Amino acid sequence: MPIAMPAKSRTPITPREATYPRTTESTRARGARFLLLCAQETRPAVLLIFLARFLVAGTAGLTSVTAAPSTLILGSLVWIASVAFSYLYNGVTDVREDRANGSRRPIAHGDLSVVHARRTAWALAAFALTGAAALGPVMFVVTLGMIALGYAYSSPRLSLKSRTPDTIAVVVTAGGLTYFAGWLAGGAPLTAGLVVLAVAMTLWMGLVGAVAKDFSDTRGDARHGRRNWTVLWGGRVTAFIVSVGAVAIGVALPASAVAFGLPDLLAPAGVVLAGAVALAAAALSARPGDSRSRRRLPYRIFMITQHVTHLVTLAQPAV
Repeated sequence: MPIAMPAKSRTPITPREATYPRTTESTRARGARFLLLCAQETRPAVLLIFLARFLVAGTAGLTSVTAAPSTLILGSLVWIASVAFSYLYNGVTDVREDRANGSRRPIAHGDLSVVHARRTAWALAAFALTGAAALGPVMFVVTLGMIALGYAYSSPRLSLKSRTPDTIAVVVTAGGLTYFAGWLAGGAPLTAGLVVLAVAMTLWMGLVGAVAKDFSDTRGDARHGRRNWTVLWGGRVTAFIVSVGAVAIGVALPASAVAFGLPDLLAPAGVVLAGAVALAAAALSARPGDSRSRRRLPYRIFMITQHVTHLVTLAQPAV
């Protein structure tokens, strides 16, 4: 007769308790991956340059970083959230074009849900407006304007992204609002150096970046009805226009620094001039059969130039 062995004394584990640690880890991993994909979709390099513009304006005239007010921190978070909304919402509305152009961004590649990305975009907008309201009515209106620009640029009903003049208007306005918002949040004195640099770099965004970004996406843009200059006039003509604009800004900025007696602007102005020459060379030497990566080179030079320009400016004494 078999002898029954005494059962080991232990506390029973319910199915929920048994799977809870695994579920928690999985949820955290999914959450972290989702945030990473959202960050990739909002273009980290673009977020950083908007932050750099904001900080250049917010710290203009200050002798040290410690002299900056605490409102500059909240203002930075508010502005980054408003910019992130614009680019995340753009990714939601650009799915067809991005896929046609071979984009590897998360939404176009199918890694990030359109529904979840749209909800996150509007959550960012809500956060930006809430934080802006805490900074005062003027900052609230400026932030609302930035969010409205992002919506108008990408919304299928308005689609300002479809025509180059509209795109230039949006980009120039966004640049101006960014410098103004930074100055507003930082409470720094308004200097001639800041005004000259802000005007030059806002034009750099509008006349150079807003046009050069289309060089690599002509095929998909034309297929989906966009009427930007690259589609209408071709790559050669548009490259010539971009090159003239870039070199004109590159020459005008150091000339203005000398004319107005602003020696602190000479170093950033030298960066812009060098970048303008490199960009013009890359744009004018492009060929119709070039790879997408090669056609995107002028835009990359545009981005690198403005990043280095603002870093050099931030590294200097008061502008």
